[in-house]
Amino acid sequence: MKKMNWKKWVSILGTVVLGTGALAGCGAEEEKVSNEPGKGKLTIMSWYSPKDFAPVLDGFKEKYPDLEIDFQNVPNEGNQYQQKLNLLANSEELPDVFWIRGPITNFAKNGYMKDISEMESVQKLADTYKEDYSYDGKVYAYAPDSWVGGMFYNKDLYEEYGFQPPKDWAEFIEQSKVFLENGIKPLGMFGAALPDLIYWLHDTEGIAKDPELDDKINSGEMKFSEVYSDVMELWYKDCVETGIVSQDMVSITDEQRLDEFATGKAAATLTGPWAIKGLKEKNPELNIGVVPFVGTEGNTYAMGATNIGIAINAKAKNPENAELFLEYMGTGETLQKYQGVTGNFLGVEGVEYEVEPAMEPMKEYAESGKFLIPTSKWTYTDTIDAMMQRGTQEIVMGTKTVEDVLKEVDDKMAELLASEQ
Repeated sequence: MKKMNWKKWVSILGTVVLGTGALAGCGAEEEKVSNEPGKGKLTIMSWYSPKDFAPVLDGFKEKYPDLEIDFQNVPNEGNQYQQKLNLLANSEELPDVFWIRGPITNFAKNGYMKDISEMESVQKLADTYKEDYSYDGKVYAYAPDSWVGGMFYNKDLYEEYGFQPPKDWAEFIEQSKVFLENGIKPLGMFGAALPDLIYWLHDTEGIAKDPELDDKINSGEMKFSEVYSDVMELWYKDCVETGIVSQDMVSITDEQRLDEFATGKAAATLTGPWAIKGLKEKNPELNIGVVPFVGTEGNTYAMGATNIGIAINAKAKNPENAELFLEYMGTGETLQKYQGVTGNFLGVEGVEYEVEPAMEPMKEYAESGKFLIPTSKWTYTDTIDAMMQRGTQEIVMGTKTVEDVLKEVDDKMAELLASEQ
């Protein structure tokens, strides 16, 4: 998994890449169409690499040896995958099967995805996993797993200062001030992910009380500022003004942020399971603990999202083979292999699996569905998240205020909602 901004996991889980040749487009050559399931051709597009996804795909190939599989590769870096997916949809050249991240409103509304609600594999999913890829009461993508992130903290460093993981926001701020006084960053962060702390606070302060808040932004029932002003003001007062979030973070990369945590320059960081392998490679002796992040009243929600979903093209040239693939993905043995690729939590009842020991405290949140990353809910997530990334950097650098940024987002949302009329 890539060490990465976990929102894009969302958005989050891995920026691995699948197959080769997708950039040529899915309709560039004549398809082998067969009415007999398990024969002919099947085109698949995803961002997992052939090497990483081989344990899953090899089993499907063995089961259907007469099926020609065209497994295509589009990287997820820089939103390249979503851009390619949009291009193929607009030109009606989508592959038979494709990975898609939520929200799926536009794709489902425009008829690009097949309704898979009645498929056996879909019926076995926990409700949260179905709901996150539903539109108008129908399920359009199969998403069997989720990532749930937390506050990764250096156990040894916390013990050195006599700290336990914070129980609430006030204790987090109190501990952070002690770390700052001793030249240690309380929380390692990087420029593109500066909004993350706001999003995590939004979960504990808002979503825990009203899970529909971000849906109300999408519908226009509430302005973005009405939902986010309190947590952004809290973030600014307690974190920006105190130096917990500092100006140097604006130019720091994700890799540098993880280096700081691995070497003890930062006491904690906000990330997900994909980061563990890289952190251990940087420092094999690093003693990692993972806990849910906290709000003013402790914690009842975790940051996370249902992982990327697998959809069938509504106009697939090989629909029977596409359904075979989704049913194969829903078997217990295949799900165990898939979980081995993603390192995520499964939302399918009765399938046993293992996660990194450090992530065990997060398992109850994943399996109960008490997780959310706001960007996975926004209809216009690419636009709004980009504005929040830029806006938080400007706030930290002192060139804009919280009010300035909130007004900009409100104005953009009003423009986008008006364009739907």
